[in-house]
Amino acid sequence: MTYSTHRGYPDDGDGEALSYDRLEQPWRQWAKIAKSFTLQLDNLMDREDLMHDIIVRLAEVAEEYRQKGKPLTKGGCIRVAQYTRLRFYHQKKRWKRVFSVSLNSVVRDEDGNETELIETLIDQKRVDLDGWIDFKIRYLKSPERVKQAIRKLVNKGGGNGQLSGYDWKLIRQFRQCKV
Repeated sequence: MTYSTHRGYPDDGDGEALSYDRLEQPWRQWAKIAKSFTLQLDNLMDREDLMHDIIVRLAEVAEEYRQKGKPLTKGGCIRVAQYTRLRFYHQKKRWKRVFSVSLNSVVRDEDGNETELIETLIDQKRVDLDGWIDFKIRYLKSPERVKQAIRKLVNKGGGNGQLSGYDWKLIRQFRQCKV
């Protein structure tokens, strides 16, 4: 059984002890303003969350104003409550968009075969052996000038001006060529 902080249960006698009317000013005023903004929500837990968010935000803003030597007026409190409510709705909307998928869940392909989702992911750190073999075969079949340009690129890093424009042209042609 959960207790509501803005109204107690009639049987437990704590109704008045948990009432916002017992708070000191300005907390009582902030609770009253916050409550008026929560009446539109259907879920009681959301009402309490929003009410507490507004009260806490009002306390933060009041402290900032106090440090600047300004008073926080009732109109300012209402404006802060409006923005806090908008932020609350925005966060709630984001929560609905977030979902997770287990990598151990089973998926089916068009043939009806089942496999775990994790097995369908590509291992980025694994060496592509087919691509490596294709590269090696192409490299060995290439003219000597292309091999020299590739060795220059690999040994020197290619970025320090060792490669000529013609070397880059040969390397580009080698990359585009398929066996």
